[in-house]
Amino acid sequence: MLSEKEHIRYQRQLILPQFGTEAQEKLKNAKVFVAGAGGLGAPVCYYLAAAGVGHLVVCDRDKVELSNLNRQILHSTKKIGTPKSDSAFDTLNTLNPEINIVPFNETIDNNSIAKMADSAHIMVDCLDNILTRRVLNRYSIKKNIPIMHAGIDGWNTQLTLINPPHTPCINCLFDDAKDSTEPKPVLGAVAGIAGTLQALETIKYIVGTNDISNTLIYLDSITLEFSKISIEKNKNCSVCGHL
Repeated sequence: MLSEKEHIRYQRQLILPQFGTEAQEKLKNAKVFVAGAGGLGAPVCYYLAAAGVGHLVVCDRDKVELSNLNRQILHSTKKIGTPKSDSAFDTLNTLNPEINIVPFNETIDNNSIAKMADSAHIMVDCLDNILTRRVLNRYSIKKNIPIMHAGIDGWNTQLTLINPPHTPCINCLFDDAKDSTEPKPVLGAVAGIAGTLQALETIKYIVGTNDISNTLIYLDSITLEFSKISIEKNKNCSVCGHL
């Protein structure tokens, strides 16, 4: 049941067609694991917290740096040197103290993922490296927990729902991907668009209002052209091919 304060806090979305009290209660009862509190994770966390996701788990092992602040809007200049997980908690708890926010300041690996993502309804991939994405992918397949994936490359954004065995997994899509040690160019607003789309699609998944399974959404933010590309599972995938 929603409290009186919750009815007031969420009143503008409660009156949305195809939303209402039932959808809001689904958000309240949902657990979402957000992997990364940086350029993508910042808007994801903001909008999931604002929307009323009842249990929000946020993990980031890094500390706030000055060079983060063109895009990582959870943080601020006075928080430079603070663990991003702690900074995220402070910001989100101030925004919405009625939800449960659990921060983790550690590396996401095969050993730590279980305590962070256990019983999550969905994981949100706000990462910047393929190795940790593969950790999420394996846990997704093991526990049947979907992943809302997004990535940015300069001016370009991509987005899809990873939900094995019904969709391709991370490995199907990025089998040959390799990480680079070079800084990745990014404009804060582009990361904001990507993270906002992730938050939107995560909310839609939780409340059951359509989803983007088997579709890769691609945005060229220079031209503002969206493309929808059909994607298929690799039957010979070394990770999910057995499903």
